[in-house]
Amino acid sequence: MAHKNTRYKKITTFKFFVLLLSSFTLLSTSIGIIADHSTPHSLEKSPVVEKIIIKGLKRTKEHVVRRELLFTENDALTPQLLLASVQRLKNLRLFSKVLPFLKLKDQNQVELTIELQEKWTTIPFFNFSGGGDTFYAYAGVYDINTFGTFFETGARYDNWNGKNGGVVWFRNPRTFEQRILTGADLWSTTRPRILYTRDGEKQGEYILNQKKFNFLLSREFKEWLNLGLTFGFSQDEIIDTVLTNEIDPTTLALVNNTNRSNELSVTFSLKLGKLNYDNYLVSGKQSIFNVKYAGSETGSEKDLLNVEWKNTVFWRLPHKSNIGFRFLAGATDTSNIQNYHYIGGFENVRGYFDGQFRSKAYWQLNTEYRIPSYQSDWVVLQHIFFIDAANAANQLDDLTRLEDTIYSAGTGVRLISPKVYSFNARLDIALLTSQKASSFISFGAQQFF
Repeated sequence: MAHKNTRYKKITTFKFFVLLLSSFTLLSTSIGIIADHSTPHSLEKSPVVEKIIIKGLKRTKEHVVRRELLFTENDALTPQLLLASVQRLKNLRLFSKVLPFLKLKDQNQVELTIELQEKWTTIPFFNFSGGGDTFYAYAGVYDINTFGTFFETGARYDNWNGKNGGVVWFRNPRTFEQRILTGADLWSTTRPRILYTRDGEKQGEYILNQKKFNFLLSREFKEWLNLGLTFGFSQDEIIDTVLTNEIDPTTLALVNNTNRSNELSVTFSLKLGKLNYDNYLVSGKQSIFNVKYAGSETGSEKDLLNVEWKNTVFWRLPHKSNIGFRFLAGATDTSNIQNYHYIGGFENVRGYFDGQFRSKAYWQLNTEYRIPSYQSDWVVLQHIFFIDAANAANQLDDLTRLEDTIYSAGTGVRLISPKVYSFNARLDIALLTSQKASSFISFGAQQFF
């Protein structure tokens, strides 16, 4: 009888562990568990992974999935390892669903099946605008999963009043099968930049012709620690200007004194924290610190020191809603107008013109609450409420002047497809602004942050 009770205790302990392992994963991923209870088991330690089966791949190579797992066959499996591996697969953002299934086997072993649903990752994009004897358009395509290898490639064609340009790039986030990112991009672009007064009055515009090459290298040492270096070369030239009588002497001097120049720079980046993705939902905290330097030591014809700090925090709330905060700050000692910080508009402070606030230093705060009203496997309709605030100045001390702070608040909608990578049609309306609104409505693609 004692032997029978001991055997029953071992069986119960093993089943309890597997139930605990499955329950941990169920809380985050809604997994299914297929358990075979026909054979007695014993547990002196964590169960061992007898076999890993990957299902659902049509384009992605199987090794892309396996290298994200924190275990292989014949390794011990814990709830923490399984949960962390599932999240790593979600963070690739290649899959709309990641569903692990456990099956109990003999001799303290489990069989793990991971069912995946791939997203469409080949994304075309285009935009155009015209008016006032000008025409600007671009079109391109990129894929973060080229040849099914989690290797990003992209190309874009630009045309401004008949002047051709474009960019090509690649990123390999798993160089040598390690968590090492290497990448490069090559640019030849012609870009118009409109100059505004702080009140939104047009002062003029300049046309920047830029040729640029960057080589990127970064390494993830921990899931919360990433260090990177970028080596860059750029050649800038203002090829045309259209100025009004409203232009102030300082801006006029900056435009007139900008000649063709070569810049050789090095950028150091430090990334702390981690953001976790579950389709359109985000959680976690992340801080990124970048320092860019160009000078005689790097062989550059111009001197530049640019420091930027970006902080992002997201919480997941009930009803598949999100609340997010973003704080950015930056400063530069540049004497070239094209290297100033341009704040305002679609990506900074909604309700104002793109780049309306031009300065050597700035801070910016964005808050969004996001909640869906409709969701399916293919389409999500998400509503947002936002508050944006910022200040821009040429002296750091002036950034603390509250009377100079600009802000806006409003609402918007997002049309998201969980089946398509980064598909997000966006419309925002600024209902409240600190000064006369320049542009109430902003629309385009991609989430705000």
